[in-house]
Amino acid sequence: MSDWWSSIQKGATDAAETTKLVSMRTKLQAEVMYIESQIRGALQKFGTDVFPHMENNNSAQVQQHFTETKREVDNYREQIAAKNAEIADLNKQVENVGKDPAAPGAGGLGMSNIG
Repeated sequence: MSDWWSSIQKGATDAAETTKLVSMRTKLQAEVMYIESQIRGALQKFGTDVFPHMENNNSAQVQQHFTETKREVDNYREQIAAKNAEIADLNKQVENVGKDPAAPGAGGLGMSNIG
């Protein structure tokens, strides 16, 4: 009887852990989507800001706007890369829920690795 009850408890614990990890992953995915929209906004603003300078053949202003926008977009891309790395880590953790950390392929990942 205790094996049956332990099995039910482990299943509930594993389900709760999986739910937590999946919700964390979903939050990160939403953050990535938001940052991608920030990139689109920055690029649209760049076009709007630069067009008059291109019409007037003012290459110095075009270059300045390009440099500022590129810096901003590169920063956003770094944030996306970091969040994608976190998502990949969470995916590994989801795959290993319920596995013995010492088992081959489990990677020793568990709730203690979530920051």
